[in-house]
Amino acid sequence: MDAQIAQRLFPRMREIAALLLWDIEAVKVNLDEPFKLVSGNYSPIYINCRLAISHPTLMHFFVASAQIICEHRHVRVDVVAGGETAGIPFAAYVAQGLSAPMVYVRKSKKGHGIASLVEGHISKNKKVLLVEDLITDGGSKLHFIDAIRAAGGIVENVLVLFDREQGGKETLKKYGIQLYSATDMTTVLRVSEESGILSKENLEILFDYLNNPLEWQNKNISPFKEETK
Repeated sequence: MDAQIAQRLFPRMREIAALLLWDIEAVKVNLDEPFKLVSGNYSPIYINCRLAISHPTLMHFFVASAQIICEHRHVRVDVVAGGETAGIPFAAYVAQGLSAPMVYVRKSKKGHGIASLVEGHISKNKKVLLVEDLITDGGSKLHFIDAIRAAGGIVENVLVLFDREQGGKETLKKYGIQLYSATDMTTVLRVSEESGILSKENLEILFDYLNNPLEWQNKNISPFKEETK
């Protein structure tokens, strides 16, 4: 792919993916009662990527994005892996699109049969692309990466539909992993401004959150913590 074309294509791809997330109502904003994340932190914006699996148009676009990313970034994929449970359908779509075999990684070993974290077969030294729905700080991805490496696979790249831009890329980089995403929080907010989805005032609050999530939480969340006790 020509470098100049790619330079224009990738931002447009990210914008389309972001608009599709808005279109299927996977993006939720609540400034009055922020959402509690798996990490225990709070956020005024929530992205429910799991809704995407019920929308073939978005899933096919994600696969097309994966194909273009792998081709242009020269990402070799021998096997596609998905993490239990959210990553499994995303990995299945991408594996089919790349005509690659697929495995999935359990969160914990089974209590019966073969106590394996990886379901499916990975030949030794095969390049494995870990595919997930989204990434926040990247911590949960490390378990899946360790399991794949223990099974003999080589993990150098992770692909997600959505990057919340809260340290995940940096976490994976320290682990020797490159993160690729179809879209991210900045793009979702930017297209909402251009499309008039959110007001300028609300966008300022959300960008303030994105710039420093913990500082925003410390300023705004104490009443909500009291309500959950």
